[in-house]
Amino acid sequence: MLKFELKRLLAPRANQISLLVFLFSALLAVFLGTNAYKEVRKDQVIAKIVFEKERAHLKDKGDLPEMGSLAYYAKAPTQWYLSPWAALFTGQSQNNLAAMKVNALALQGQIYNKEVINPSKHRAGGFDLGFVLAYMLPILIGILCVNLLSDERQSGRFTLLSAFAGNAAKKTIIRSLLLRFYIVAGIVLLLFLASAVLLSLPFDRVFIAVLGLTLAYSGLWFLIAAAIISLNMSGLFNSLAFVSIWLVFSVLIPGAIHLGLNQQYTEQPALRASTEQRLILNDGWDQDMQTALTRFSEQYPQYRDKLDFQGRFHWKWYYAMQNLSDLAVDNHWQAYLQLQQARENSLSKVSWLSPNLLYQQALNQFSGTDTQAYQAYLMQVSAYHKQVSEFIYPYLFNDTPVTNSDLDLFPEFQPIAQPVRTKGLYYSTGLFVLLCGLFTAMTTIRFKRLAVI
Repeated sequence: MLKFELKRLLAPRANQISLLVFLFSALLAVFLGTNAYKEVRKDQVIAKIVFEKERAHLKDKGDLPEMGSLAYYAKAPTQWYLSPWAALFTGQSQNNLAAMKVNALALQGQIYNKEVINPSKHRAGGFDLGFVLAYMLPILIGILCVNLLSDERQSGRFTLLSAFAGNAAKKTIIRSLLLRFYIVAGIVLLLFLASAVLLSLPFDRVFIAVLGLTLAYSGLWFLIAAAIISLNMSGLFNSLAFVSIWLVFSVLIPGAIHLGLNQQYTEQPALRASTEQRLILNDGWDQDMQTALTRFSEQYPQYRDKLDFQGRFHWKWYYAMQNLSDLAVDNHWQAYLQLQQARENSLSKVSWLSPNLLYQQALNQFSGTDTQAYQAYLMQVSAYHKQVSEFIYPYLFNDTPVTNSDLDLFPEFQPIAQPVRTKGLYYSTGLFVLLCGLFTAMTTIRFKRLAVI
C-alpha cells in the first residue's frame, strides 16, 4: 500500500516539478546563507587582523604622532555577534553592517554615514531558508494535496472504495494526506540536518524547538488543504481557494501591516540626528572654542583646569566638539530607539493575523537577526565608542605623548552574545498547534458528511 501511495504521489508531473523546485530552492538558500555567514565572519576577522597590523606598523615606525591624530585615523572594528542560525534566517543581518568600524569622532555621523546602511531603511526579508519555508513550503503542500479528492473521483477509485464498508474511501484520502505530511516532514528534517552539519549547529533543545515550530507550521497548511478538500468541490475550485488563502496570508495581510506601520511611524529621528549632528559640528568652527571646552568640562570636571591651548586649533577642542554634537542630538537617538521598539511591539501584536509573517518573525527572533538584536548591537557600539573616547581624553588634555606600550592599552571591542529568545518560538508553536486543532475538528466533521457524487 505504501509503495502504491508513493507511486501515486510521484506520478503527476506537477508533483515532481514542485518537489524538485522546492528542494533546489531550499538547498540553494542553505548554500547561499552558509557562504554569506562565512563572509560576514571572515570580514569581522579580517577587520580585526588589519587593525592589529596597523598597530604593529605604528610600533615599528617608532615616531608616533600625537593621540589626536592617531584617534582620528584609527578605526577600531566591532562585531555583531551572529549565531550560525543567522545563516538560515538572515533577518536584518543581510542589510546592516555586522562589522562596523568606529573611532572617537561623533558616533551618529558614523552609524548613518551612508544611506544604504541606514538601519531605518532596511528591507523586511530576503532569500534565505526562512523565506523558502515560510512562503514556498505552503505552495508545495497545496500542489501535493488540494486535488487529492478530485483526482480520486476522476479516476473512479473514490466511488469504488465508497462501496466498501468502513469508510474506505475517506480513510484513503486521510492516509494520502498523512503520507504527504510525513514526506514533507522528512524533507524539512533533512534540510535542518544538512544545515547542522554545514554550520556545526548543536542538536540541543533549540534545534528541536525550531524543528517543532516548522512542523507545526507545515501541519497548519496541511490542515488548510484538508479543509478545502472536505468542501467536496472541483479541483479548479480547490486550487483557486488554496492560492487565494496563500495570497491573503502571504501578500495581502503582510502588505497591509507594512503600509499601516509606515503610516503610523512616519518620523525619521535617525536621519534627523545624523543631519543635526553634522550641522552642529560644522557650526562649531565659527563659534568660541573655549566656550565649547567649558561645556565639555561640565561632563568631565577632571579636565576643567586643562582647557587652555595655544594657536587656532587643538585636538582637545576637536574631540570635545565631537562629544558635544553627539549630546545635542541624544534626544533624537533615544527617540529612534523608542520608535523602533514601538514598531516592533506593534508588529508583534498583529503578526498573528498571518501564519507566514508570524513564523518568519519567530525564526528571526530566535536567530538573533531581528530589530531588537540589531539595536542591542548598536548599544554595544555606543558603549564602546564612549570607552574609546574616554581612553584618549587624558592624552589630549594632559598633553601626554603616546608610547608603544600605550598602543597596547587601546580598548578592544568585546562582542556580547545575546541570549536565545525562545518566547516567540513557543508562542508561535502554541498558536499553530491551536489552529491545527481547530482545523482538525472542522475537517473531521466535514469528512464525515462527505458524500459520493
